[in-house]
Amino acid sequence: MTLNDLLYYTLILLILLVIFAAFWSISGYIIFRTVDNKLRRCPHCKRGSAGVIINTETEPLGAFIDRHGKKPVQVKTEKVIDHFECRRCGHTWTRSFARKQGYPLKNS
Repeated sequence: MTLNDLLYYTLILLILLVIFAAFWSISGYIIFRTVDNKLRRCPHCKRGSAGVIINTETEPLGAFIDRHGKKPVQVKTEKVIDHFECRRCGHTWTRSFARKQGYPLKNS
């Protein structure tokens, strides 16, 4: 194998990697925009991506210690309530979800 052959195959490999990276970047962007459009759709006027978060509230639901991994982790659960307002028609609505966050235990 000569140096020219090596450079040729390297160039082909780099081109394929660039095409692969571009495909996944564009696909990720399209998926992100689609999900964002659905999550912020106004239930009144049905316009996509029209909702703007005007307030966020959190309610603690509890905490527990998860001992299933290598080290025990304290898991806190909370309910997050987002209040949206439509930029187009001014309609307001709420959407909520539960969030779990794990924190390492501190040695006392």
